[in-house]
Amino acid sequence: MAMNKDNSYASINKKWWEKMVKENCGFTKPWLDLDPSIVQKIAKDQPKNVPEPINDIYPISVLADAKGKGVLCLAASGGQQSAIFGLLGAKVTVVDITEGQLEGDKKAADHYGYNVTTIQTDMCDLSAIGNDSFDLVYQAPSMTYISDVRKVYSEVARVLKRGGLYRVDAQNPISFSIDDESWDGKGYRITKPYAVKEQRRSEDENVIEFRHYLSDVFNGLIEQGFITERVEEMPLDLYQKGQPKPGTWEHSLLYSHCSFAILARKRK
Repeated sequence: MAMNKDNSYASINKKWWEKMVKENCGFTKPWLDLDPSIVQKIAKDQPKNVPEPINDIYPISVLADAKGKGVLCLAASGGQQSAIFGLLGAKVTVVDITEGQLEGDKKAADHYGYNVTTIQTDMCDLSAIGNDSFDLVYQAPSMTYISDVRKVYSEVARVLKRGGLYRVDAQNPISFSIDDESWDGKGYRITKPYAVKEQRRSEDENVIEFRHYLSDVFNGLIEQGFITERVEEMPLDLYQKGQPKPGTWEHSLLYSHCSFAILARKRK
């Protein structure tokens, strides 16, 4: 299914992710070195310290009882999250705007021997999917690439079963204002007014990102009938390994926490 042709920013961002696939960006590399027995043990035991790369999925509780469940990995392609759920015996569908990313999910499924369904479409348009189709919708850090979270929430509410769980990753809105190239030896500068919602990255004009305010993030869920069960910040060690070079995005995360995950339950 094709994306909405009138959605100009989606077209721009689609090209950006196609470029990321060609450049072998970390978010586009399938996880092909997973130990299925370790994945199963982590899902069962729910340990506090989770090894890489599984620690990218948080809170780890979303992996519990995945076997046999219908799971939608929304704008979460690349053969990473889908590989975890596939190894746990879930019935996995992946939606993404970029075909190259979806190829990663197919590659992981072939590698481990499970089935996966892939759909190429804008995350705001899930019309190819029927109502009440999934027990869990897992959305990776992707909301910054769309202008209105409510459009996504509405579609998720429709395709999620009653009592189903929605795990969505949201960006800390203040981090949008921080210039990660402005390191002066002591800290980073806040260079964008909080009222500015849209930005193009300075290093590459071919991607558009959007700030989402907390009122939109949480009230949008409430309006769709979701009940927030848990909010968890990104694990501190996830992108803060070693000694990153000052003036890089990884280093700026030492000073400004980037994102958090929300677990929201659709009312029964």
